[in-house]
Amino acid sequence: MGQRQLQSGDGSCVERVARRIEAEEFVDVARAAYERAGELAAREYGHRAAVLGALRLASRRSRRPTLAADEVAAPFDVAPETVAAAEETIASRLAPPADEEVIRSCRRRLIVARELLTAVEHDRLHALQLPDSYLADEAPWLLGRALGSVADAGEGTDADDCDPADGVAESDGGDSADDSRDDERVGDAIDAEQLRDHVERLEADLELARLGSTLYRALHEDADRDGACEHD
Repeated sequence: MGQRQLQSGDGSCVERVARRIEAEEFVDVARAAYERAGELAAREYGHRAAVLGALRLASRRSRRPTLAADEVAAPFDVAPETVAAAEETIASRLAPPADEEVIRSCRRRLIVARELLTAVEHDRLHALQLPDSYLADEAPWLLGRALGSVADAGEGTDADDCDPADGVAESDGGDSADDSRDDERVGDAIDAEQLRDHVERLEADLELARLGSTLYRALHEDADRDGACEHD
C-alpha cells in the first residue's frame, strides 16, 4: 500500500497538537515529516504519538532546543518512550541532517557573510577587524575580497605593498571626508548584490544541513506549490 498523503484533518491535528504544547514554530517541518514518513509510526505507535514524534523531530532539526519527550507526551497521556520511538521511526525514513560540525561551520560562515554585507551596505567595511580574526578563519574568500577592497581604497598605494592592517586601523580623529571617500570606493569594489546572493546561498546551505535533503526538498516543493496556487 502506498504511503498515505497528509490529509487536511491530519494537518489540522499537527497544528492543534503544536498549539497545545506551544510549539507552533515547528508546524511546517513537522507536517512535512509526518506527510512523508508518519504513516508507519502512526500504525505502530498511534496517531498522537506519531504527530508528537514529528514535532519533536522538527524541533531537533531547528535552531531551537529539542522538545523534551516527557513534556510533550504528558498532556496527551502518551508514554515518552512511545513518542521517542515514533520520532525514531519517522527519522529512519528521512535523509539525516548534516553532522553538528558541518552545521556549526555553515552557521559561522553565514554570520560572517551577513556581517560583511551589513558593513558594505553601510559603507563601514574599514571598521571591521579583518586580518587575524574569526573572519579570516570562517570566510577566507570573502576576506580576500574585503582586503582587496580596502587596499583599492587607498589612493596612490601599490596593492602589492599594501599592509591590509593599515586599512582597518581604528580612527584617530583624522579627516572624516577622506574616510567617507574610502568607504565609497570599498562599497563599490565589493558588489553588494553579489554578496546578498552569497548570503542567500549560505542560508540555503544551513537550512539543508539542519533539515536533511528530504525535508528541505519537501518544504520548498510545498512553498513552490503554494506560490503557484496564489497566482492561479
